[in-house]
Amino acid sequence: MIVSPWFRIGEMLRNAALLLYIALVWASAILFIKNEESTVPPITIMAGRALIAFVTLFAAALITRRKITGLAGYFPKFVFFALLGIVLVWLFLAFGQEYISVGLASVLVTTTPLMTFVILVLILRAERFSLQGLGGLVMGFAGIVLVIGLNRIMSGGTTLTGVMYIGGAFMLLAVNGILVAKWMRGVDPLINTMYFLLFGGLILAALAFVFERPLQVPWTRDTIASELALGVICTASGYFGYYYLIQKAGAYFSSFIFYFIPVFGMMEGHMFRGEKVAVSQIVGVAVVLAGVYLINREKG
Repeated sequence: MIVSPWFRIGEMLRNAALLLYIALVWASAILFIKNEESTVPPITIMAGRALIAFVTLFAAALITRRKITGLAGYFPKFVFFALLGIVLVWLFLAFGQEYISVGLASVLVTTTPLMTFVILVLILRAERFSLQGLGGLVMGFAGIVLVIGLNRIMSGGTTLTGVMYIGGAFMLLAVNGILVAKWMRGVDPLINTMYFLLFGGLILAALAFVFERPLQVPWTRDTIASELALGVICTASGYFGYYYLIQKAGAYFSSFIFYFIPVFGMMEGHMFRGEKVAVSQIVGVAVVLAGVYLINREKG
């Protein structure tokens, strides 16, 4: 069967549009959390996000007639990945974002592919070592130092505290991604995500009732809208779109999401929160993205 070149171009444009959409909504998640954190406690924000996203994906699974039963044997793994990839990662993100800007938090997203390289190549030796990859790793971390500011790193303080939280979150996310790819083969990614969010949401809700008072939160129209957008758009549609893109365009193409999240994040921080963007930060973002590109180049 001969495929029309116009069909290929159309498919490529659709994939590119989806990639940009995912990067935009994932960058926007940081903005929505920032909007809520002044009046809503962090664990409550993440518990609501997970449960809203679960309900959304559960509805999507029913509409598309996905198999959601007969998976009891996977429940221990669902709980494990809920703890690792949802509870711990999101709590670190929530606490870290109290100390740093939207733009800086979005740049730190790029530590995920950098840490994935460290784990797979330098620790597990699961992939081939290359000087190009090592150079990309060094460039990536040098770029992050430029974005944060060497004086802030040396002096410590709240910015460094936030960076440590966010960096730890994305290190855990890198570990989570490696283990999910290894241990959850053969299970529909949409169903994986749905159950991760269910168990993660229940655990976060329990923690919220222990350490916070979610029923006494002074919810406003703005914070409710931010929470719904965070759960439905940023989490449910973002994750669904991500796994769909992997199936359609491959993991390598999908990894370019990490190139655009810092760009959208810094733009949103400047436009909606008045965050200043220094020239050194722009240069730092370019250096980080170049480093991530070098790491991913051989996989294309």
